[in-house]
Order: sequence, then structure tokens, then C-alpha cells
Amino acid sequence: MTNYIIRFLYLFIIFCIIYVMYAFVVNYYFLKDGHIDYDIYLKNFIQVVSKDNYFMNYGYWDTADTLLKANTALIHLILTKSGVQGKKHMNVLDVGCGYGEQDFNWMPLLDVTNRLTAVDISDTQIAFAKEKCKTVGESRLFFDQCDAMLLNKKFAKNSFHTVLSVESAFHYSDRPQFFQAVCDVLKENGTFVICDIILHENYKPGLWNGLFLRVFSDFLKIPSCNLIKTNEWETTIKDSGLEIVECIDITDKTFKPYYHNFFHKYMEHYGMPSSIASRIYDFFVYVQPFSYVVAVCKKPVV
Repeated sequence: MTNYIIRFLYLFIIFCIIYVMYAFVVNYYFLKDGHIDYDIYLKNFIQVVSKDNYFMNYGYWDTADTLLKANTALIHLILTKSGVQGKKHMNVLDVGCGYGEQDFNWMPLLDVTNRLTAVDISDTQIAFAKEKCKTVGESRLFFDQCDAMLLNKKFAKNSFHTVLSVESAFHYSDRPQFFQAVCDVLKENGTFVICDIILHENYKPGLWNGLFLRVFSDFLKIPSCNLIKTNEWETTIKDSGLEIVECIDITDKTFKPYYHNFFHKYMEHYGMPSSIASRIYDFFVYVQPFSYVVAVCKKPVV
């Protein structure tokens, strides 16, 4: 009983510290009109631990030992799962492209006859990507601003052979609508590959867990409607008309190694003791309520 009380108090103190940091630092400095200002977030967080890194994902920490390597490994995993490499005359769509870093990495891996269109709702990030595209002179890569849930309003039905979504769908206010839009713009027998964040299978509602869930979902900007587990998430994909041919859970190769690397590098950068990083890492790993999944889907031939 004594050990339980000590552990509870330890977690409560850590939680209070992190909540204060979140409430008074993150909300004040990194939010604009209720949304994360990714330019500031990138400069003050991501690029502090990984210089000149424009990726916005947790990364795939299979063999990677740096954030940049993990970021690159994740997007390579998604491209490999799509099966688009080696194929000619493929029309590919990347939804939620951010600064376009994955798209610039994908282009050399695609056949010269392929075309890649990348969209994001952020005009700032799209402007950045377009400018970089001009600089590198990539004529097969196109960036455009678009709401992911309205893909079928911007693009004609049956337009793309492949649609990719890297760690962005959990932000959307209507994820089922996004899945339906993806199905609409995909050609028959087309492939949709997504990596997404959902509620962990072992998550159990309760006062303590509910408090942590609220903080984590607010920090990651996950609407309450997206706080669902695997079965319900898969059902929303299937209801759109897509078929799931593969679904894998890579949670252990995303959150844990990411938090370990990030907190230790961040504290090291500011000359703070690694013991602080270890305590914050322990807290995040112990209470974080999410799973990280990758799904490969197909649009059936009618």
C-alpha cells in the first residue's frame, strides 16, 4: 500500500509539472487561434534535437538511432507498403504533407514517369514546400493547399493510383469523411496507406486515465471523436468502401524510442541533467494512452 501511494504521488507530481509546462508554455507560445503554430513548434522543439529537420512524425525506430533517421525510416516504410516503387505512370497523392519533406525524399525512389501531388491545409507549409520545389527544380512534384476531408471536391473521382497519409488523420475533425474522400479519388484497385494514432487497446476509462487522456489528446490536437480503438477505426475505413489488406501495430517502435531520444537530446541541448529527461520519459511511457498503427487498404474493383 505504501509503495502504491509513493508511486501515485510521484506520478502526480510529474503530471503537475508537465501540465504547468503545457498550460503556460505550450499554449502561450505555440498555439495560434487554437491550432499549433508549426513554424514555432519546429524551430523550438524538433530542430533543437535534430538540426534542419522538417519532418513532422514520430519516426520508425527499428534500427534508427537519430530522429532524422527514424523519420526517414517511417516514410520509407509507408512508400514500401504502397507498392508503388518500380511501377510506371503512377499518379500518387500525399495528404497532410506538412513541409513536404517526405515528398522530396520519395521522388528519387519513384519512376520518372510517376507524378506526385502533395496537399496540406496549412498555407504556410505549402508555400515553404512550393519554394523548395522551385529551388530543387522538381517538375514531377506538385504542392497545393487542400482540406483533407474535401479531397473529393478538389480532385476528380478515380484520379489516383495511390494515396498516402503520414501521421495526420488523427487531427481531422471528421476522419470517416476523410476516408470516404480517399476512396472517392482512388482508382479501382488503387492503394491507400496510412499511419495513424488511435486509442490503445488496453486503455480503460477512469478518473486518472481520463485526466491523462485529456491532456495528451489536447496536446496532440486529437478531437474526441477520434479517440477510438482498433476495431472501430478499422470499421470507419471499411465503411468508406475500402478494404484493409494489412494492419500492423508499430507502437513500440514509435512513441517509446521517440520520447527517449527527444527528452534526452532536448535536456542535453539546454545543459540540464539527464535524470530529468529520464523522469519525464518514464512518465510519458507509463501514461501515454495511444497506439500507432499502419494500414494498407485497397479500393475494390466493381
